[in-house]
Amino acid sequence: MKPLIVYYSHSENNQKLAIELQSRIGCELREIKEQKKRKDISILMDFLIKRDSRLAPLDFDLREYSPVILLAPIWAGKIAAPMRTFIKKSKDGLIDYSFITICSGGPGQREKIGAELLALTSHEPSALAELWINNLLPEEQRNKIKYTNKFRLKREHFSQFDQEIRFFIEMAMHADQDPKTLT
Repeated sequence: MKPLIVYYSHSENNQKLAIELQSRIGCELREIKEQKKRKDISILMDFLIKRDSRLAPLDFDLREYSPVILLAPIWAGKIAAPMRTFIKKSKDGLIDYSFITICSGGPGQREKIGAELLALTSHEPSALAELWINNLLPEEQRNKIKYTNKFRLKREHFSQFDQEIRFFIEMAMHADQDPKTLT
C-alpha cells in the first residue's frame, strides 16, 4: 500500500508542513475542507459546544493507503474540529496512522493530543509530533496568542525542525519501509 498525507489548515501553516512532508516522502496529499469558510469566532464556538464540522465530500478511500499521516492545528489544546470530525467519520480506516502539527505548543499538550487520538480511533498513532511556533518566536513574543496566532510559517523555518521532521517520518513510515527520501 502507499502512504497518504491528509491535512486541515486554517492559517496555511499546517498546509505548508503537509507540502514539506510530501516532498520528503513522495506521496499523495489530500486536504480536508469545510463546506463553508471558517471564521475565527467559530473556532471558539466549536470548542465550547463540542460540535462537529460540516466537511466537504471526500474524494478518496483511506483503505487504499497505509500509513496515513494526519496534520491539523491544535485549538485550545484539542485537535482542530474539522480534523476531529474527519477522524470520527474515518476511524475504521485509520489503523496505521500518525499525527503531526505546527502549533503554539505547551507543556503536556503532546500527551493530551495522544489521548484524544486514542479516544477517537481506538488505536495509538505510530508517530506523534508537534512543532512549536513558540520555538520560532523571539523570547518576548513566546506564549502570547497575538503573536502565535498571527505567525506564518516560511520555508526557511523547516530547517529549525529538521531533526524532529526526520524522526517523525522514520516513525510514521515504520523505519522498515524506505520513504523516497529523508532529506
